[in-house]
Amino acid sequence: MLPDKVVRGKAPWVERQHPDCAVLLFRAGSKPEIDYGRMSEALRLFDGLEWVGKANGLSKDHVVWDVIYRTVEQVQRHNPASGDQFIVNPWRMSPALSEGLYKELTVQEVVRRRRSAVDMDGVHVMGRDTFYQMLLHCLPSGEVGPGERQGPQSALPFRVLPWDAEVHAALFVHRVSGLPKGLYFLVRNEEHLDALRRVMRGDFEWMRPEGCPDGLPLYRLMKGDCQRLAMQISCFQEIASHGCFSLGMIARFEAVLQEKGEWMYPRLFWETGVLGQVLYLEAHAVGISATGIGCYFDDAVHEVLGLKDLEFQSLYHFTVGAPVLDKRIMSLPAYPGPGIDA
Repeated sequence: MLPDKVVRGKAPWVERQHPDCAVLLFRAGSKPEIDYGRMSEALRLFDGLEWVGKANGLSKDHVVWDVIYRTVEQVQRHNPASGDQFIVNPWRMSPALSEGLYKELTVQEVVRRRRSAVDMDGVHVMGRDTFYQMLLHCLPSGEVGPGERQGPQSALPFRVLPWDAEVHAALFVHRVSGLPKGLYFLVRNEEHLDALRRVMRGDFEWMRPEGCPDGLPLYRLMKGDCQRLAMQISCFQEIASHGCFSLGMIARFEAVLQEKGEWMYPRLFWETGVLGQVLYLEAHAVGISATGIGCYFDDAVHEVLGLKDLEFQSLYHFTVGAPVLDKRIMSLPAYPGPGIDA
C-alpha cells in the first residue's frame, strides 16, 4: 500500500528492482516473429521466479517519495496494443567524416574507460570536425540517401528503440575551433522541423553553420557566449559551462503521450539515455570525457528557446569536455580481472 505523502524511515521495499524491458535474441539471418500473447504471459510469470542471491542494501533509512511510485504505476504498459507489430528496420551505418578523428582504441577499451567527469578544465578546445563527427553519430537514421530524412531509428544503438526519434538537442557551444560560440539545435527527426520553428523564438537564425556536413541537420540559432546561461539553467553547475559544449535534450512531448499513451513517458527518458551513452563513448573515443546533468531548470530552458506549452519538453542535460581528475577520489577498474583492466 503506497503512502499518500512523503514518508521517512526504514522501507527496504523501495530498493526493489523494476525491470523495464525484455531483450529478444534471434539467430542471424532468421525472420523475427513475435507472439505477443506468449511473451506477455511469460513476463507475468517473472514475479514468481526464485531469484538467486541477495542484493546489498543501499541505505539503512529511506525516504518514500509517494509521487514517484504513483507515477511508476501510471506509466506502466501492461499489454501490447491491438495491431502492434514487431518491425525490424533495415540496418544503416552511421556517417563518418574521418576515422583519424578518433584515438587508436578498440571498442572494448573505450567502453571500459567510460567514466562520468566530475569537473571540466574550461580550457580544452574541440576541433570543428570532431564536433560534427560526434553529432553525426547521434543521428537515429544513420547515413541517409538523397531525399531521405532523419527520423526512423535504424542506426546502432538507436535501433533498439521501436519508435521514430522524438528527442532533439539544444547545444550551447563554448569551445569548438572554427565555430562561433552560441546556441545551436540538432534536429534528430526532421519531420518535427516545421513544428520546432513554429513554437520556438521568432528571432532565431536557423542558419546552417560553416562546414556542416550535408547530412547533419544542425542549425545555429544565435551567436554569443552562452557559458553563464548554460551554467544557470543547469542548477548553476560550472561543469555545464567549462566543457567544449553542453546541451539540453528536447523531446516532442504532449502529442507523443496523446498518440501512444502515458507509457511513452519513461521511454522518452530511455531515448535521452541512449543518446547520452553515445555522447559518452564518442567523448572517450576522441580522448576527452562527458557527464550527464540531472539537475536543471526546465522552465528556464523553455524560456531560452521560446517554448510556451508542453508540445516540446526539456528532459535531460549533458556536457562534453576535457576532465579534471580529483586526486582525492580513488579510481578502480570498472571490470577487474587478469588482462582486462582498463
